Amino acid sequence: MQAPHTADPIGADLYISKPILTASETARCLGFASVNALLRSRKRGLLPIEMFQIPGRRGWFAATRAVLGWVDASTRRHLEFRSPQLEEAIPMKK
Repeated sequence: MQAPHTADPIGADLYISKPILTASETARCLGFASVNALLRSRKRGLLPIEMFQIPGRRGWFAATRAVLGWVDASTRRHLEFRSPQLEEAIPMKK
């Protein structure tokens, strides 16, 4: 059974109009299993983006541009390292 936050594919369109993402939204975009996992990584200094608190609001937040920028950069790096010859040599499971 999939976790509720990973059931739907991430659509950047949902977040473009929001300048700030909640910890839950950030965890979803960055592929964390839970908000707690995201916050543990933040506390250890392992997040690829900066998170911040807002006076008068509970929890941690991230700038949408930073999160989507990291996702875009990570995707590009992955695609640059993938060789088309390697893909052809790996048999597909049916």
